[in-house]
Amino acid sequence: MKKINKSSEPKLYKDFIRNKKPVNWDGINKIRIDLRKHILENEQQFQCAYCESRISYENTSSHIDHFKLKHIFPELTFIYSNLLVSCNHPNHCASTKDTEVNSKEDFEKIINPVNEDPTGNFEYYTSGKLIAKNEKAKFTRDIFNLNHPGLKQQRNNIAWAVQGYKSSLTMDEVINEIGEFESFIRYIWD
Repeated sequence: MKKINKSSEPKLYKDFIRNKKPVNWDGINKIRIDLRKHILENEQQFQCAYCESRISYENTSSHIDHFKLKHIFPELTFIYSNLLVSCNHPNHCASTKDTEVNSKEDFEKIINPVNEDPTGNFEYYTSGKLIAKNEKAKFTRDIFNLNHPGLKQQRNNIAWAVQGYKSSLTMDEVINEIGEFESFIRYIWD
């Protein structure tokens, strides 16, 4: 999980909300793909906000996630800073958060990648295992299931690829070449 630097509301979203005044989230269907594309291109570098795997703006790959759930925080339904893009994996990221988090109090125990920099809260092994350095990081890791076997395997594969690239590319070039798991690459680089 890495820090997400949210930009200001994109014009297409701001204008749509102001002019159409949707009453529920389904009301944004006409701009949903364009909004998801904007967030991925401009804020998340085409990476899932939670696991950092590479995703596209297509419906089969990702969806707009309300970090703070609509049914618990209805007042945040259209607040742009609460909107992140998550992968559609059924066993980690937003799908597990949305089923595991049940109260406002739970959100106080989760690292919000928009308001906090998660990177200092985690350590990684080249095996792909994610280690939480504190209780909030542990709760976050577990809620998003960031040690899912598939994620650990992906990170392990990237660790091997990084070793191959190290002699000829800089860390930033490797991050750009691989295009996912930036926090993991930065952590294991040395």
